[in-house]
Amino acid sequence: MVKKIQLIIICVLSLLLIFLLADKNKSVSKSTTDNQQMSEQRLENDLEDGIADSEDTKKDNDISNADQSINDESTNKTVYLTFDDGPSSASSEIIDTLDQFNAKATFFMLEPAMRMFPEAVNRTVKEGHAVGLHGVTHERDKFYQSEQSALNEMKVAQETLEEISGVHSNLVRTPYGSIPYLTDSFRKIFDENGLKLWDWNVDSSDWSLSKDEYVQNVISQVEKLNKDGVAPIILMHDQDETAHHLSNLLHYLQEHNYQTKKIDENLEPYNFNCYDRCYRLDEG
Repeated sequence: MVKKIQLIIICVLSLLLIFLLADKNKSVSKSTTDNQQMSEQRLENDLEDGIADSEDTKKDNDISNADQSINDESTNKTVYLTFDDGPSSASSEIIDTLDQFNAKATFFMLEPAMRMFPEAVNRTVKEGHAVGLHGVTHERDKFYQSEQSALNEMKVAQETLEEISGVHSNLVRTPYGSIPYLTDSFRKIFDENGLKLWDWNVDSSDWSLSKDEYVQNVISQVEKLNKDGVAPIILMHDQDETAHHLSNLLHYLQEHNYQTKKIDENLEPYNFNCYDRCYRLDEG
């Protein structure tokens, strides 16, 4: 009888134990499921927050880049450096100085000087500068004697430049500028032959001023043009004094955010305004 009672007690306790274990497993399973759901929700929220932060960052970067682009456009100004009457013994120093400042220029060359300094012609081209034509004689009465004499001088210079460097240039600057001697008939024949006539809006007067005085002369004119929003086209000459002090001018241009550019044939040429000052030599 006692053994029977003990057996019943053991069975009851075993059943209770089974129920307890089943209940515990159910609780653990529920807790695990809840934790998994919470983890998944947290991960989803983190992803959404990450995407939102990424989009905000992209917007900030876009705004920053746009501001930088605006600043670049507003601070970089264009200037055209031009040198007449070369090449010469000073050409090497001029090109060296331009190279130090990573500056580009346009050289309007005389035909006899090209034949005298062919190495300078080739180096000018090799260094990435623009080359143009300045005629042959640089004598007013000879160059402007007739429309054909002016054209012939430019054609001779054009052929010599191409012979030495392989470059065919239609860029021209007439001796003493286009006013007052280059009348409409001269301009017409130049146009018919594809020549692109360029004058200047800043005269350095480096041929007449002593030492580095031409630099301040240029700066004062550049500052005036800057106020008017006009790109300076600076006339200088391929000569020793200009070369010796060129770095001073380039320092100023660099510090004031000017970018030097060379003239190319696709640009709209700048010419002096003729007004009523154009006349033939035999009328003046």
